[in-house]
Amino acid sequence: MRRGLMAWDAEEIPLAALQERVRRLKTEMAAADHDAMILYTNFIRSAAVSYLTAFSPYWADGMLLVPRDGEPLFATTLSKRVGSWIQTVKPIGDLVTSPAPGTALGKRLAEVADVRRVAILELDKFPGGLFDELTTALPGIEFVDGAETFAKARSMLDEVERGLLGKADSIAQQALHSLDPRDCNLGEAVGAVEKAARLQGAEEIYIAIAPDLDSDRCFLRLSGDRALGRRFAIRATVAYKGNWVRSTKTYSREETDRLAIARADARFKEILSQIDSRRPIADQTAIMGNVTPDDWILEAASGTTPLAVITSSKAVHGMPSHGPGLILSMSTTVDGVPWCGAGLAALRESALP
Repeated sequence: MRRGLMAWDAEEIPLAALQERVRRLKTEMAAADHDAMILYTNFIRSAAVSYLTAFSPYWADGMLLVPRDGEPLFATTLSKRVGSWIQTVKPIGDLVTSPAPGTALGKRLAEVADVRRVAILELDKFPGGLFDELTTALPGIEFVDGAETFAKARSMLDEVERGLLGKADSIAQQALHSLDPRDCNLGEAVGAVEKAARLQGAEEIYIAIAPDLDSDRCFLRLSGDRALGRRFAIRATVAYKGNWVRSTKTYSREETDRLAIARADARFKEILSQIDSRRPIADQTAIMGNVTPDDWILEAASGTTPLAVITSSKAVHGMPSHGPGLILSMSTTVDGVPWCGAGLAALRESALP
């Protein structure tokens, strides 16, 4: 369950911005000959519906129906009482609560004339039970995958998303920088970062830690009264208004290590400020001073997933062709000091398609 405050702020997410996102999707649907699109959402696959409606579920799943003509309709298994609250944080579209949301949306579509072809975002990942409800309510309708259509509509990074990603990144960085590594155990370090992020308004935060970088750079979700190594790193994955980022900071208990860490932090910040989608990402990461990164991963929102691996040092697929914010994670060794970092790439106009 999400533990942060969930509220719609019309100044942060203007209704007009959401309406424009829906309009772009409808334009792409028309070009692809889709009469409607259905987008699934749950706690961990909230990105697409949140992008269009500003709503992120906190335990139950749901579906958003976007017809080519008319208002979107969100269906959920939550009660009518909770549905009343959902409408206050979901300013786009109507709402229906039902124990069979697929049936509810199917019946609504059946009332629309000339519906022949319905797209489902990430059809291969769509829950089987909901699909059965849809097909039963809509016999004879062709269902196709809508991933490419949605990606085209998602290709523009608007100013609202830019601002929310920046806010989430600021929360994560400030929380990580608030930690004094000299006198804390593992549980205290993790708790301090989470507390700082939530006090700044994080909707959700997941903390992972590499407690001893000299032995292992693997990040795990750990807690408890456990000693930390001389050098360790914490990764904060933060959501703010449905927009997710990751930020990672390396710490040392020894003053002699901190110059190397500061050098790596400064170089990484420079890399983040210069990421350009027109150039191979591998060329842009191989500049941590004179040190080649041991590993790097580039992530972004993709379909229903808030953060998905787009490309990495182990499987280079080229830069993404869509516009959501890019998260770069790297690890290397600087002057004998192991270092890990992650952050939001600068959202420069030149880096957008």
